[in-house]
Amino acid sequence: MNILKCYPGSIEGPKIVQLAAFVALIACILSPAASKAAQRERLVVLPFEIVDNTPVPGGNTRHQKMLEKITGFIGETIENEGIFDVVSQQQVNDAVNAARLGTYIHTCNLCEYDLAEMVEGDKVMIGWIYKMSMLILTMHIEVKDVESKKTVISKAYDFRGDNEKAWLRAARYMVRDLGKMFGK
Repeated sequence: MNILKCYPGSIEGPKIVQLAAFVALIACILSPAASKAAQRERLVVLPFEIVDNTPVPGGNTRHQKMLEKITGFIGETIENEGIFDVVSQQQVNDAVNAARLGTYIHTCNLCEYDLAEMVEGDKVMIGWIYKMSMLILTMHIEVKDVESKKTVISKAYDFRGDNEKAWLRAARYMVRDLGKMFGK
């Protein structure tokens, strides 16, 4: 015998369960901790740079196009993989241009945190390509936590070939590793 049916005006068991579930859902939605947990952290991908120590003349325009492409590719792939919410590259580029650094971002003496704060990022990625020769290159990345000002990840990816295909392959490996490191 269902005891709830014995009392006039009482709500039957399944309706109580539905009501309790509804109240719990509303409490979760309105909870600040729950809404923060539901959001992914925002990553700022600063424009990748190149340190080219080769005596080969030219290539600056080609490298600049490849750097822009790899920066966009990395941001889009990280977003699509669900690793982070990535701040729009236009917002990031505007902040970098407004800062007028006059130096490499990876040597700017902690300016990456200011840039990330300007566009409301939780984490910031700095990346650069070190070109030792036409054949041997290394992609360096650092991911830093904006609030604690601590480096979370610092990795280098050696690759062969100064061409778009090789650069993008290194970027794919980096994003794959980033996903593993952040549990995605």
